[in-house]
Amino acid sequence: MVLIQSSLIVKQQFYLSDHDKLLSNNNNQRIIRGTPRERKRMKNQNSLTYPGDMRSQAALVVSPRARRVFSALALAAVGLAALLPALAIGYWLIDPPPVARDVGIRMVAITTALLHLLPMSWGLWRLRVCLTQFATGRPFGAEGIAGLRDFALGAGLSALTKPLSGMLFVLALSWNGGPKQIAIEISSDVMILALFAGVMAALAWAMEKAAALAEENSQFV
Repeated sequence: MVLIQSSLIVKQQFYLSDHDKLLSNNNNQRIIRGTPRERKRMKNQNSLTYPGDMRSQAALVVSPRARRVFSALALAAVGLAALLPALAIGYWLIDPPPVARDVGIRMVAITTALLHLLPMSWGLWRLRVCLTQFATGRPFGAEGIAGLRDFALGAGLSALTKPLSGMLFVLALSWNGGPKQIAIEISSDVMILALFAGVMAALAWAMEKAAALAEENSQFV
């Protein structure tokens, strides 16, 4: 009778030990995997803002000096966006060259100048969003990447329309008298601007792909 009772006690102890191990494993698995709410909270704390995922709002730590630099660059971008068209309009209205003394020619000159300056101004305005995101510690945020991509688009459009605006201005000068003339000038400034726009577009594409890849990898954590 004593042996049977001892055997039952030993079996019960083994059963309790196995049961404790099972509970421990389940708890560890729950800690590792976490509930959906816990995984969402951990993801929001450890991830950046990526395209297509606006739930995570965590930011990188940016030093005060870097924040001031990015803020100053954003302010400079806004200033240039407003200054470029204003300077072009003021130049042709206040002190135009001798070939543009006529009011009609001045209006044509202003129109052709704005044809390639407005895309650049728009791109600089969009660059402000990118630099603001950098200053807040979100270099891979969807808004910042979109701002950089739009800046590249605006710079590319400006490079493409600058020769066209020059051609239209020359055609307008020769419209009133004599044979009609068309001149297309592609300077080194235009080629450098086009190359710069292409590099910025490639950088925005790489940042977007990197952010999407990081977001995809975060799904397995």
